[in-house]
Amino acid sequence: MSLKLKITLGVAVGLMLILFISFTFAYYMFIRVTTNGEADLLKEKARTLLLKDLPNHPEYWQDNSSMEELLIPQEMLRYIGPDSKVIYQIYSDETLIRYPVTYVNKDTITVETASDGIYVFVKMPVFKEGHQLATLEIGRSLRRLGQYADMLISVLLLTSTGTLILALIGGYFYTNVLFRPLQDFVCTMQNIEQSGSFRHINLPAKDTNDELVILGATFNRMIDRLQDMFQKQEQFLADASHELRTPLTIIESYASLLRRWAFHDEKLREEALEAIISESAQLKQLTQNLLSLTDVVRENCEQDVDFDLLPLVRQTAASLRMTSGREIDVELASEQQELLMSGDSYKIKQLLIILLDNALKYSQQKIIMHIELSEDHWVILKVIDHGIGIAEGDIPLLFDRFYRSDKARNRKQGGVGLGLAIALHIVQKHKGTIEIQSRLGEGTTVIVKLPTTCQ
Repeated sequence: MSLKLKITLGVAVGLMLILFISFTFAYYMFIRVTTNGEADLLKEKARTLLLKDLPNHPEYWQDNSSMEELLIPQEMLRYIGPDSKVIYQIYSDETLIRYPVTYVNKDTITVETASDGIYVFVKMPVFKEGHQLATLEIGRSLRRLGQYADMLISVLLLTSTGTLILALIGGYFYTNVLFRPLQDFVCTMQNIEQSGSFRHINLPAKDTNDELVILGATFNRMIDRLQDMFQKQEQFLADASHELRTPLTIIESYASLLRRWAFHDEKLREEALEAIISESAQLKQLTQNLLSLTDVVRENCEQDVDFDLLPLVRQTAASLRMTSGREIDVELASEQQELLMSGDSYKIKQLLIILLDNALKYSQQKIIMHIELSEDHWVILKVIDHGIGIAEGDIPLLFDRFYRSDKARNRKQGGVGLGLAIALHIVQKHKGTIEIQSRLGEGTTVIVKLPTTCQ
């Protein structure tokens, strides 16, 4: 059963339940108010008769003219003795005398419901000198009220039936309108599933607070994000395949050259081996960077430990200074002896190596690493070089995987375009920010801001 049909039936059943309760209450109140009104009239009539001093005037019953003038059609008067036998009675409706005779010692109202109508009986004790002698009973047939009650039931049934039909028809068309956006959702999702392409749900031009419109807008944003991720994944696979294919092709070519010609040519053999070793190292570096990038994406500051950043920076700079033979200066904004922060010290060291290595590749002058602690307790790292710089249009793309602003120069210098992507993820996992400022021919400054705690 579809959700639309379930809602339609649920609304119809709920409406019928409400109508049933409402109509039952209305019917009950109609009968009760009417019978109570009739009973009050009969009590007033009984009190009027008791004022006639019935025990001392039996002639009232023998000469019915004075009593019958109090009767109306479908009414009865009975004078009942202590033995529950009728002493006197007059009536205008024979159906009233079929009901049993009872002797009571207090005011009593009885309502009887039969197939031919509703009957109301009022009984009041008759006293003489403080002693009860009899019971006066007045009965009235409310046959017309029964007819009205039957008519009311018929009207209520017809109204309920009409309401049910209108509720089903109206509910069906209303749910069609209500579920039209959901049907669009389903069709769009089915098209995406069948075609494998990303599609948007058509939304009304007018911005509303309708939950379905909000759901559609959220779905469209999700589709945009999935499409962007899918395109990045495709680009990543294409770039990775290209980067892996290049060294493998070179290795294969030199291996074939070795097998055919280099056994008897020492110079050619040395050249081939050198190329194979170089490209193998390049391939190893690419694989290691891919694995490192995957680890960074999965982790979320899991190695959250306290450490002193200053010794880590000095040791990293000293190591690269020794391996590169270049000048790397570490500058502190103040004469502080330690700079405590929490996070993954291994990843922070990897971040420093990436930034310093890039600066060394694209600059032949001194590299400066500036460190300071802001007033709001953020660590600010600046890696400054005075090298070739970066074009302004390339800066927003530098953190994309495998992106190279100068592919020939980067390839020659051994880069694979993953360093800054890894750096970005390390900074993000530590809840920080990274920014690049550069001009062609003037140099580059990389600014990293890290909180003293990554939680």
